[in-house]
Order: sequence, then structure tokens, then C-alpha cells
Amino acid sequence: MAGAEQQRLDLDDDDPQARAVEATAHWIMRAREITGASAARLPVPAVRFDLRGRAAGQAILARRRGDCAIRINAALLASHPSEMLAETVPHEVAHVVIHRLCGRRAKPHGAEWKALMRAFGVEPAPCHTLPAEPTRRLTRHRYRCRCDEPAWLTSIRHKRAQAGTTYLCRRCGETLVAAPEAG
Repeated sequence: MAGAEQQRLDLDDDDPQARAVEATAHWIMRAREITGASAARLPVPAVRFDLRGRAAGQAILARRRGDCAIRINAALLASHPSEMLAETVPHEVAHVVIHRLCGRRAKPHGAEWKALMRAFGVEPAPCHTLPAEPTRRLTRHRYRCRCDEPAWLTSIRHKRAQAGTTYLCRRCGETLVAAPEAG
């Protein structure tokens, strides 16, 4: 990223969410300059901070009305604001821009997207490398069959098994049965 752009995005603002909204508008303006698209063709998308889990960002691409949005992981933004502003925001903006200009014929991380990311001066990486924890950990339940090794089902599959869904062992093919609780 060019020095002037980096300086513009690294303002001494304590609110990373406000900075992300500002960065989104900044990258849309850059995309307009690069592509020659009008403000009507490339409006600034809404920015929501409701994404959870391991994903850093997500572009919501409208099909009919044209209202695209960007979802940002607020927890990752709070813990890694510089990386999120410099990489994730332009990444998601590029998705919105390519969708608006090329439609569904462009692949999500295809040639058009990569070219725009390079024009932004940002490495076109399809995934972030930030440390992210899942929002929930599923409990694992022990099941048995004729194999010596136990089988483990997550709480979701365990609940389905309790409701009557049958699961088979991958090794021997026998129906899995819940193992008695230790204790």
C-alpha cells in the first residue's frame, strides 16, 4: 500500500469500527479511480460488524436490489486492527467492486479480483493468516462398535443419534452405539 494511503488509514482513532467504515469508503473511492466507474455504479456498501468465528470478513453480494454489504469480524478487528484495515477491508471491497462491475461471471478470487487487489497495492491472498478461535467448541461424545478404537461424534451428531439417526463406523461398518459415561 502506498505510504499516503497507509497514513490515511492509520489515524489515531481509538474506534477501529469507525476506521473500518472510513477505510471501506476509501477503497471504494480508489476502485472508482482505478476502474472509472461512477458513484452510482459503485456506491459505498454498508459495513456490519456481526461476523463471528474464524472468518475475518465477508462480502454480501446483492442479487436484485444492488445493496451490497461487508461483514467484519469485530473481535478480530479489535485484536488486529492494522491487519484488518490493510488487508481484510480492501479484500472484501474488491469482492463487492468486482461483483458490481462483472456480475456473477467473475470468480470470487479470480483474475479480475486479483488484478484489482494488485491495483490497490495489496497482496491478493484468498485467506487471512490472523490467529482466530472458533466461536464455539463442540463437545465430543464417545461411541463404540466392534473396533478396538472408540469413535467420537460431536454434540450435534450425538443429539441426532439420540433422536434416531444411525451412524456407521468408518473402519468396520458397524452401527455406532453410545458408550456408557465414565464415572
